[in-house]
Amino acid sequence: MNTTAPQAAEIDALVAQAHALRHTDARAALALAEHAHTLALACDHQRGLAYALLRRAVCLSILGDAAPAGEDCESLLQQAVSLLRSLGDQAGEAEALNQQGVRLGMAGHGEAAIRVFEQVRALRAAVGDRVGEAAALHNIALQHRHNGDLALALACAQETLELAQQSDDGRVQAYALTHLGTLLAMLEEPAAAEQHLRASLALVRATADRAHESTVLVSLSQLLRKTGDAAAAGTLAEQALVLARGTGNMGDQVDALVALAQALQEHGAHAVAGAWLDEAAALAQRRGDLSLEAEVLLAQAETPRALGRPAEALALLAQAHQLAEAAGALQLCAQAHEGLSLAHEAAGDLAAALRHQRAFQACERRLRNQPAQRRLRQFLQQQALTSAEHDAQAERARSAQLLQALDEARRAEQSRSQLLAELQAQAELLQQLAREDGLTGVANRRWLDLQLQRETERARRFGHPLAVAMIDVDHFKAVNDQLSHGVGDAVLRTLAGLLRANCRASDVLGRYGGEEFMLILVESSLAQALEACEKLRERVARHAWTAVHPGLRALSVSIGVAAFEAGAPDEGLVQAADRQLYRAKHAGRDRVCG
Repeated sequence: MNTTAPQAAEIDALVAQAHALRHTDARAALALAEHAHTLALACDHQRGLAYALLRRAVCLSILGDAAPAGEDCESLLQQAVSLLRSLGDQAGEAEALNQQGVRLGMAGHGEAAIRVFEQVRALRAAVGDRVGEAAALHNIALQHRHNGDLALALACAQETLELAQQSDDGRVQAYALTHLGTLLAMLEEPAAAEQHLRASLALVRATADRAHESTVLVSLSQLLRKTGDAAAAGTLAEQALVLARGTGNMGDQVDALVALAQALQEHGAHAVAGAWLDEAAALAQRRGDLSLEAEVLLAQAETPRALGRPAEALALLAQAHQLAEAAGALQLCAQAHEGLSLAHEAAGDLAAALRHQRAFQACERRLRNQPAQRRLRQFLQQQALTSAEHDAQAERARSAQLLQALDEARRAEQSRSQLLAELQAQAELLQQLAREDGLTGVANRRWLDLQLQRETERARRFGHPLAVAMIDVDHFKAVNDQLSHGVGDAVLRTLAGLLRANCRASDVLGRYGGEEFMLILVESSLAQALEACEKLRERVARHAWTAVHPGLRALSVSIGVAAFEAGAPDEGLVQAADRQLYRAKHAGRDRVCG
């Protein structure tokens, strides 16, 4: 039977409506796709049939519904891929393959999913679809995160954001920002994580994608709960659940239910939390997503653990660990080992507790390994530089406005003295901003970079000695977690004062980032620098930290030192000092290595 133009147009319109509705009302979208499927079969509209199959598979995956016999999501997607490939429709083939990749990831086949997403990216690049290419790269980044390779996940997320910004697509930008925010939270950068998630929320609310809005709200809820604001976390989780139920997205509903239950557990409302988690468990099993099932079990185990029923918690945690391993989800494996360690300790089995604690630490080392930390530092530095450039542009614009106002005042002979004073203050502020770290009062990163370049050139030209020390506060995260970020800021200010008071006036001290400081020791050999840094380390260790806060125990620093070598590039000196710092950390902290 030949397809008429009106029939084809009707089918194509139904398919397009189904696609548009998938993130707002997946149930209605499924009905439209099924109707299009029936019409396409009846009139042999091959392209319409391929897209109807694809839309049905997507909606069934979102809803977690069972398809008719022989028509599961995987078979529908394979039919769609075959049809679209035979029709030479690369864009459609890429979309269908993308869904296959999503399904592979859900089933725990992470490496296979990445290979499929790479095919998708190549197809979308071939047809010039920059937005689609960014979306494929985003899925690759998500899978790397799921697999525990945070360095690759962060690199892919940055590239995704750059592609999305080039295409000016707010929706894909929102996806990239959400992923970056989640990664930053995993890498223990809560302030930066919240900044990215709130930027994503603002973007996604300008689109029709309510499913992704639910995802962002859940991520924000989890972040706020971990930083101690369980009430706000619960409110955001409730909003996310309303949206997820409206769209029909089963995975989003599970995530929102878990986030809501965890916020309730923080308040001790374990009975209510248990009811939400029972609903989440049933949905996760229907969806067939191993990671989701593991997340629910981990949350369910928290109630018996908190209520002193370790045997019950152990059974749930063992199931969660088994599912997390099957899914290849390293972060969930880490959480399961940590929970098992605590539960075994409560049950009195210290050997098992120690075994799982070591397994947890091994997972954490894999997640937060040196490449991940290096990539994180590069990312945060780039973000700081971008922010500084924006600030500088704003200051330049402000200065231009003041200069224009001054010219007008001169012409009108009005307010001349006031404007001149304002210009002077502006110039002084710009000079201060260009050199000083706002929290500690020592040099900022930009000024350190300039001074290091100047001193390195001087050392190279005249053959003078030069050394660089990287100084990092040991266990600083515990200070923030246990005593608040305000106390952490006070520690950094006090440390900066100690370092500045105990180094030479000719040396350059600055805050390199976070809890890390850099000291440029001019006219110093490696031996001299090591001796000076050992004195700094001892001074910090002897300091009466309880004066900063009564709950502070003795604090220490780890220091890595490197000396200038003729012919070495500037960045080699910093990297060498950073490697020595890494040695000091792994040798037990509170020491100087060089």
